[in-house]
Amino acid sequence: MTLSDFAIDFLEYALMAVEDEKISQEDAVTQDILEYTIDSGDVVAAELCHYKVRGIKINAWNYDEENEVVDLFVTIFKSEAKLQRVSDKDVEDAFKKAENFFWAAREGKLLGKVEESETIVFDLVQIIEQTKETVKNVRIFVFTNGQASTETIPKAGEERNIYFDFQLWDIERLYQQYLIRSDKQPIEIDFISDYNYKLKCLSMDSVSDNVDCYLAILPANILAKIYGKYRQGILEKNVRNFLQFKTKVNRGIRKTIISSSDMFLSYNNGISTTAENVYIQYEANIPYITKIENWQIVNGGQTTASIFATSLEKGIDLSKVFVQLKISKIKNVKEMDMIVGYISQYANSQTGIKDSDFEVNSEFFVNIQQFSRSEWIPSITGGRATSKWYFERTRGQYLEDKAKLTTSESKKFDKEYPKNRKFTTPDIGKYEMSWQQKPYDVSKGAENNFKIFIDEIKNEKPVIDKDYYHYLIAKAILFKDIDAIVAREKLGGYKANMVSYLIAWISYKTNKRLSLDYIWENQRISEGLTLALTRMMPIVWDHINSPIKAGTNIGEWCKKPECWVSLKDKVVDIEELSAEVIETNAQNVDGDISEQYVSEFDIRVLEEASSIDAEIWFGISKWAKENSKFTPFDRKLLFNLGVLANRKAILNIKQAKNALRLIKASKEQGFVV
Repeated sequence: MTLSDFAIDFLEYALMAVEDEKISQEDAVTQDILEYTIDSGDVVAAELCHYKVRGIKINAWNYDEENEVVDLFVTIFKSEAKLQRVSDKDVEDAFKKAENFFWAAREGKLLGKVEESETIVFDLVQIIEQTKETVKNVRIFVFTNGQASTETIPKAGEERNIYFDFQLWDIERLYQQYLIRSDKQPIEIDFISDYNYKLKCLSMDSVSDNVDCYLAILPANILAKIYGKYRQGILEKNVRNFLQFKTKVNRGIRKTIISSSDMFLSYNNGISTTAENVYIQYEANIPYITKIENWQIVNGGQTTASIFATSLEKGIDLSKVFVQLKISKIKNVKEMDMIVGYISQYANSQTGIKDSDFEVNSEFFVNIQQFSRSEWIPSITGGRATSKWYFERTRGQYLEDKAKLTTSESKKFDKEYPKNRKFTTPDIGKYEMSWQQKPYDVSKGAENNFKIFIDEIKNEKPVIDKDYYHYLIAKAILFKDIDAIVAREKLGGYKANMVSYLIAWISYKTNKRLSLDYIWENQRISEGLTLALTRMMPIVWDHINSPIKAGTNIGEWCKKPECWVSLKDKVVDIEELSAEVIETNAQNVDGDISEQYVSEFDIRVLEEASSIDAEIWFGISKWAKENSKFTPFDRKLLFNLGVLANRKAILNIKQAKNALRLIKASKEQGFVV
């Protein structure tokens, strides 16, 4: 795939979200570029937004509270389906508009201009204004699906005690990232051409039939430049992401570089890498490495990324910092993935690798991919099935598979795998963790949630069979359909949080017994669920916008377990779902569904409703009739509740919920109990 082809496909691929998610074309492009930056390790997470006035613009943002860093993103959108140039002036203006936004917000000039209804932008303005004593670092990213010159990127520097860093992600950089992640552009390190350096080494070229080994001492400034060029591409076999200096290890690396740079080689264990080819040049019988092909860091990703991040700081000198380097050259390319996997596993087991260090090549994801290529979607009309869901196990896989086909084959591919039926590895984490009633983890962002999800499946070891796959797709449909419903409401922000919290609440209220079989067979959610959602949405929206502690950022509030705990037992009528709730244990795909459907919450509802005296029900019934309150049906129900209370009859859950609803409504409309 050429750069021109990629530019066309990228735009087409991004605009799929416009109809599905009810967002603008510019937001759709911003969203897809954000995914690439997160995948590269440059960005941890971000909130989509859109604010534009004269001289000011912002398309997305993130606030890293722990490290006190604000990230601002501005997009230059190109609408034509071809490779397009972006002028230097447009890029310079975009950087300036984001910088203007920051200063205007910091100085309190936007608080009266950004409406509270523009929730996500309003939150950002508040954060910038409220953290002006603590935030000292701002990163500004300009995104574009056009081709731009890197010469236009402003130089990083300090202004009014704020250190600004500037980055440009254009279509060319996206293309490079795509090639790296799809194994179309192996990492090639040419020390002589790129760094004017020959790497002196100790060669152990007969150590094994499987590998040749080399040991070397690598200057840290070269390692930082290599990482700066390829980022997560050189860490692909070791999937740990760099978490900025959040861990003790990372902070220790930074401290050593700053205060004891000459001791770094002694203090640090170095990095372990693999390669497909290593080119050696001898001088006076001393071997020097001149080039490495398909280079991967399998242990030492934290060291590498920490060196790079520290190198960007003002006044940092890496001239005395060196890193111990081990290279294992794999002799049999066909066995490379297997051997690299073992090297990574054993190297990291000595340094406490976490469960979240989990690759998409694991059996779990490979099995899901196999089902996605073989399981046909049930035909609604009863005819022959014609399409499947497509699981994109690695980034760019969908486009790459399609790019290999002829025109006629490509049309067949589109029919077999419709674009709106594609899902990714992070998506699985969102679907499953929402259903497992952990929306606070989903709210932490796709990457962070995915790590937590991996911990879950490493512990539970789910069996990936046909039923599991069908239920997974049902959860995908549940997520996508609710996402579309929320999008239509145009609430002004926090759509991702709303969707996850709604799914978690449905899961909780039905005790995980919502019929996923119905969703799989019909490839949509039911009208009953859609109706129930219309009552659930305003409750969830009001809840997430009302943090327990006033003034708390909404995004941060959604990440807290307390947000979920204080929502789940709120009263909501979902009677329409009664026909879709499985009363047996047939759908026990999670392994923790109790035989008894009545939840603890329902028991409390029954107890509270049953404790109300008959006189109260008769009193409300009379008051409602005299003042024309409620519907005739509800007035009749009030009288019947009085009769049932007189008889000491046991209420069913539907009657109990309606009873509490009517008591609450009566009080709100003036009846004094």
